[in-house]
Amino acid sequence: MKLSIIVPVYNMAADQKLEYCLDSLVNQTLEDYEIIAVDDASADESLRILQQYEREYPQKVRVLALKENHRQGGAKNAGLKLARG
Repeated sequence: MKLSIIVPVYNMAADQKLEYCLDSLVNQTLEDYEIIAVDDASADESLRILQQYEREYPQKVRVLALKENHRQGGAKNAGLKLARG
């Protein structure tokens, strides 16, 4: 694994912002990378969207769902613990 991309997510479902972000990441030309999406206790549909991408792109997308909000720094650190790149 060459690269780990950590994406902290908190309530990004509105206006397809999350899909836009994830579509951009899964369509990169680099092949040896992973996307670690950390849902930081979102109150909207963000987690459901992340899980959908994880099912569609199991080789690229990994989802971590936090039960409590850890804010951006805490979510990044949680994702960093899972990083293989």
